[in-house]
Amino acid sequence: MRERVNHVKGTRNAKKPLAGPVVQLASPEVVEMVGAAGFDFVWIDCEHGSMYMDQLVHMLRAADAVALTPIVRVPDTTPSFIARVLDAGAMGVIVPNIERADQVQAVVAACRYQIGDNGGKRGSCPGTRASWHQSNDWPNFAQHANDSISAWVLIENTEAVNNIDDILAVPGLDGIVLGPFDLAQVMGYPGQVHHPEVEAAMKGVVKKALNRGVDVVASLFSATPDAMRQERAQWSAMGVKLFSIGSDRRLILNAMKERAQAVAG
Repeated sequence: MRERVNHVKGTRNAKKPLAGPVVQLASPEVVEMVGAAGFDFVWIDCEHGSMYMDQLVHMLRAADAVALTPIVRVPDTTPSFIARVLDAGAMGVIVPNIERADQVQAVVAACRYQIGDNGGKRGSCPGTRASWHQSNDWPNFAQHANDSISAWVLIENTEAVNNIDDILAVPGLDGIVLGPFDLAQVMGYPGQVHHPEVEAAMKGVVKKALNRGVDVVASLFSATPDAMRQERAQWSAMGVKLFSIGSDRRLILNAMKERAQAVAG
């Protein structure tokens, strides 16, 4: 069976921006649409989304069908859940509520099989969907998985911002995901993702991450394509190559509103 390819791991030398939406609806068809639209990855949200594990498997299967890289946002740092989504075929995880380096170390360990002294703690089982149901050579699969899985953590609170140097120093951390919405909330600026203090904190994190060779995923909040191009250009100027472009809920609702307004005259 073919090996899955992670198109968003180690993107610092990518020639173009790489983007994908957040999918919160339990719908394989939406995942297929993401691929049909030409995106590079899909962020499947198991923290705020409406899917369970059996539905997630179908969504991951849909991502395979359209050659889309699926990254799953898990609810927390629980190693057993991280292992389950990776065993189901996810190419990486996004872990929220990170505050300290020891949490990041646990996340990285949960994403890696132990090979030598790499510190991996992912449970080894050859009979998973990720390994194509025991049809793959196990040593080759385990090494490929270690090399391919993306371990991303969300930077969305002041503790993480204050501890960013220690967080970025954790070996095996592939990327950080900027969480300005949550950060704005805890900083006392609810919903103000572009507040100067929130943006300053995020930009400081981005600069440090890119200097250490850690990928950065920026979330774009603009409501129109032109505004989104401008927002993306600001992050691109700093060296960011990965972008989340909004959720399926918002994209569908915006399209419905536009058509409702058009019909209403």
